This record gives sequence, structure tokens and C-alpha cells, in this order.
Amino acid sequence: MKPILPTIKLLLLLSLITMSCSKNNDDSNDTPQQLIYINYSVTGNQVNDTFNIVTDNISNPSVIAVANIFPESNSQTLKKAVIVYNDINQSINASLSIPARTGLTEVLDGHTDFDLLFGFNDLELGLEAKSISVEVLQIEHNDIYVTSIKGSFQGIAVDKVNINGDEIEETYIVDGEFEYNAYSNN
Repeated sequence: MKPILPTIKLLLLLSLITMSCSKNNDDSNDTPQQLIYINYSVTGNQVNDTFNIVTDNISNPSVIAVANIFPESNSQTLKKAVIVYNDINQSINASLSIPARTGLTEVLDGHTDFDLLFGFNDLELGLEAKSISVEVLQIEHNDIYVTSIKGSFQGIAVDKVNINGDEIEETYIVDGEFEYNAYSNN
């Protein structure tokens, strides 16, 4: 498998571990504010399609989404949001590591904190941001979790393949929108 797919799986595992260590309120009034989703299109050599990962994190255990907050670089004040969407039935996943603040950000290849990753497990294809504009329209979070985030993205992602020791980049156009809302006690 490509190195990008284990990275997405590691982020998902870390997020699930963090969630399992959190306080559990057995309040039957916990309801999702809205569905959690990422809708995106990919256009390129191996993939030309629109993908939707939608969940409420309750009714379909084969679709999982988690969103956590981490420090941005070595900053004491800046934070990044890491949102992971995984759909086992479709064999696709997406991971967004983006600034935990509103506004427009250009995510470039090799950035130390930010990246967008798209995995297609049955194709063993993993795309990563080359130059993708991400706009966070709204975000709410505490020191550990994203409680609400909404935004969109568009740009160029690449699949990096080694052929005879040479790294070749296969270019894809990606665009989409995402939203994540944690559960609340109403």
C-alpha cells in the first residue's frame, strides 16, 4: 500500500483512542445537531467521480468521522483541526489537517502542519495536497475536540508513485465541501 493510507489509518486510530478516553454522559437526550459529511469530486487519470461520506456516527458503524484539535507547529496559541472521514463500505477515506480558525488557507505540498489526503483503498491510491485552497467558514472547538466546523476546498492533489527509483506525480483536480458537528446535550 501507499504510505498515505497508513497515515490516514493512524490518524483515525489516534482519534478513536482519544474519543474512547473522553467523559461519557449516558444522557439519552444526546442528539446530533446535523449529519456529518464530506462531499467531493476527483478528476484525474485513475479516478473521475464524486464521493460522499455521510454519517451521524450512530446509525452506520461502517462510516466513521472524528475531529480533533492539535497544536500547530510549536505554537502555544495556534491550533489545527484534524478531521478524518472513513467509509468502509465504499473503501474511501479523507483526512483534512487545516487551521482551526476561519478564513482562506492555501495548503501546499510539504507543509509541516496542513494537508488534505484522499484514500481509495481498493485502488491502492492515495492523493495528497499539492496546492489546495481551503476555506473554513465556521469553527468551534475546545482544547481537544472540534465541536463544529464547516468549509470547502478546491485545487490540485497528487498521487506520488515511485517508478524505477524516480518519483512521479500524477495530478488530480479536487473540490468539495465538508461539515462536522459533534453531539450536544439539548
